[in-house]
Amino acid sequence: MFVVKKDGWGNTFKVTVSAYEKSSCTGSGETLAVAGQQVDSAENVFEFPSEDVKDVSALTLTTVDSDDDGFVSISAEKKGTDCADNDPMRNPGQKELCDDKDNNCVGPAVGPEADEGLPKVPMFLDGDKDGVGREATTHCVPEAGVTGYATVGGDCKDDDADIAPGKTDICDNKDNNCDGATDENDDKKWYQDGDQDGSLGEATIKTQCGQPDNSYRHRVQNEDFDCNDADGNNTPGKTESCDNADNNCDGNADEAFPTKGTSCNLPSVSCAGTWVCTGDKLAVECNARAPRLFYPDRDGDGDGDQNATVDEVCANETPQVGHVENLHGDCDDVDPAARSGLAEVCDAIDNNCNAGVSDEPLSCGGTLKDVASYHLTSDSQDWKTVAVGQGGYPVWVAGRAGKLAVRKAANQKFESYSYGDTANPSPPDGSPPLNTNNCGDKNWTVSWVDSQGSVFLGGEAGWVAKHAGTSAACGPGTLPPPSSGPTPNITGMVGFESGGATTIYVSDTNGRLFRWAVGAAGNPFLELNDNINNLYGLHALREDFMLAVGHSSGGGDRQRFLSYAVTTGTTPAATPTGHTSNPTNVDGKAIAVWMGDADKACAVGDDGAAWRWNGATTWDKTDAPSEFDFTSVVMRYDTLNPQNPLNEQCYMVDKRTGGTGGKLHRLTPYGWAKGPDLTGSLANVPLNDIAITEAGHLWIVGEDGRVFHYPEP
Repeated sequence: MFVVKKDGWGNTFKVTVSAYEKSSCTGSGETLAVAGQQVDSAENVFEFPSEDVKDVSALTLTTVDSDDDGFVSISAEKKGTDCADNDPMRNPGQKELCDDKDNNCVGPAVGPEADEGLPKVPMFLDGDKDGVGREATTHCVPEAGVTGYATVGGDCKDDDADIAPGKTDICDNKDNNCDGATDENDDKKWYQDGDQDGSLGEATIKTQCGQPDNSYRHRVQNEDFDCNDADGNNTPGKTESCDNADNNCDGNADEAFPTKGTSCNLPSVSCAGTWVCTGDKLAVECNARAPRLFYPDRDGDGDGDQNATVDEVCANETPQVGHVENLHGDCDDVDPAARSGLAEVCDAIDNNCNAGVSDEPLSCGGTLKDVASYHLTSDSQDWKTVAVGQGGYPVWVAGRAGKLAVRKAANQKFESYSYGDTANPSPPDGSPPLNTNNCGDKNWTVSWVDSQGSVFLGGEAGWVAKHAGTSAACGPGTLPPPSSGPTPNITGMVGFESGGATTIYVSDTNGRLFRWAVGAAGNPFLELNDNINNLYGLHALREDFMLAVGHSSGGGDRQRFLSYAVTTGTTPAATPTGHTSNPTNVDGKAIAVWMGDADKACAVGDDGAAWRWNGATTWDKTDAPSEFDFTSVVMRYDTLNPQNPLNEQCYMVDKRTGGTGGKLHRLTPYGWAKGPDLTGSLANVPLNDIAITEAGHLWIVGEDGRVFHYPEP
C-alpha cells in the first residue's frame, strides 16, 4: 500500500487496513450469509520527517481459509462465515444441494434437515448402500454420489450389502434375496468316503458351503450310505464274501453262505467239524481235521510209548495229562534214559531205541556178558557175594565152601584164593596158578572192599575175615554168639575209613547190629543193637545213618524196615526207628537194601516185591511182573550230575529156578524198565548178588561159577 501526502497535510498519518470475505458478484445469484463480512483489521501510524521521504511498515491480518474457497472459518479469532472450512463445497456462497450437508451454512451441519428449502419425496433408508432400503421416509432427491437412501424398500438386512431383494442367492450362509431362506439353492451337506471305496459314510456329514477336503463329496440323490466307512470291503452293492463282514451293506453278514457255522463231517476223518470260510473267501469248507495223536509218556522224556494205544484228540477235546503229541518212538516208556533220537552211552541199555545196544560207543570197552576165567567157572563154585573197590577195582567174588577170587585190574584174569580147588601150575587160559593162602572152608555171604584193595568177608555161623590178596589174614574169627539159640548168619556188611582207621558194620539173622573196629586190640566187636527182627540187608552212606531190612517171625505182614541213628566216638550206640510199607507188606522177607543218596534207597525181597524210599519212614512197594525171590539190589546215583536220567534207577537180581534161571531187573521211578540183558547160559542158575561202581559198571554173581560184568571185552 502506498500513501501520498497531499498538500496541506501534516507529517503524521494513521493507516487502517480491513479484510472482508468473498462478496457476491453482480449477477451471480449467490446469497451469502453475511455479504462482505469483515473478518479482520489493523492500523498503523506513520511519521514522515520531511517530504519525499519514503517509509515502509508492515501490517498483518489473519484470515483462516483452509479450503481456499474465499470464506474464513467461523472458528477464527475474528470470525468468518465458513461453517466447514475443510470442505470448499460448504460456505455461505454455495447453493444448497440434497446431500445431507449444510452447503450454504444456514442450517444444521449434517442430516436430512441440513438440506433446507429442497422439496422432499418418498424414499427408504439404505444403511448398507446396496440400493434397496428398509423403512420408509421422506427426503429430497439425493445428488449423484449421495448414498444412504433408496427409492426401493424391502431390504431384510440393511447392514449387509450382499443381502437385498432380487439379489442372486449364493452359498454364504446368508439370505441373499430376502426370501426367508438361506442358501436354498445350494447343497451344503458333505460326506466323507473314508475308506475310498466310492461309498459315503452317513455319520461323517459336515454342513458347510465349501468342500472340507478331497475325501468329501456331495451325496447323489438316493445314493446308499456305506455301512462301514472304515473298511473298503464293506460297500453297498459289493458282492458278498465269506469273511464275517456285511460286504454289501444289506444288514447281514455272509448271507450268501447259509451253511456256515453248522456241523459237518468228512468220511475220512473221525472228528466232527464246522463249515467255515475258505481261504479265498469265496466259499465254505468243512474244517473237520484228522485228530491229533497223543501217546503216553510215563517217564516224561518227551517221547511217547511206541507200543501204546494212541489217544485221538479232536479239536474240542483236551489231551490226557502225561501224553505227548505225535512222538511215539520210545521203546521203554518207563526209562528216561531210553527214547528215539537219544545218544547211545555206556550203560548196556538201548538208549536210542535202535533195536539193541550194538551201537554203543567203542569207548565203552565191552558189553554185558559172563566173564570167562579159569578160576571162576566151575560147577563147584557158587558165588554168593561180589564187592568192588572205590575206583572199580579190585573186584572180589566169594561164595560157599571157602571160594574166593579177585580181579585186581581191568582186563586181567581172576586170581583164586579158594579153599579146596585143585592146583594147576599152568591154567589153560593164562590165569595165575591157585594161591594156597585161603580163609578155610567157610560159606561167605557178604563182602566189602577197602581203599587198599583188601576184602572183608562175612558168612554163615557168624564168620568174618579179611584178605589182602597176598596173605590170608583171615581173622578175627566169628562174631560173639547170641545168649541163646543157634549161631546166626551174617547178612549185611558196610565199611567206612577215616583217619587211617577202618570200621565195619555187620548185621545178622538174629537182628543184631555190630561195629567191628578193624585192628583194635582185644575184642574188636561191639554190639550196638539187638531186636526181635531178622536182618538180611544193611547199607549206609555215612556212619551216623544206616538202613536195614529183614522180617519178623510168623505169618502175614512180615517185612521189616529200620533206620539206625548211629552215634560214634568213645561210646558208640545205635537207636533203631521202625518204618512201614505202602501198601501193606506181603508175606515173606525183605532181603537187601541199597542207598543211592541221603534220601534215596531201594529194597527187594521175596515174591517179587520191591520198595523205594524217599527219606521218610514209609517205603513205597512195587511188585514185579511175576513172583520170584529177589536176592540183591543196587541203586545208581550220580551225585555230580543230578540230571542224569539213570539216577535213582535200581538194579536187582533174583534166584528163580525151574528152567528159566536168574534175571537182571531194572526199576526206574516210573516202573520196570527193559534191559540190561544178560547173555550166556543161565539155565537153572540163580543169581545171588550185584555190585555197581561210581561209573555205573555192573558185577553180578550166581551159582555154578557164573560171573557177569559190564562192560566186559
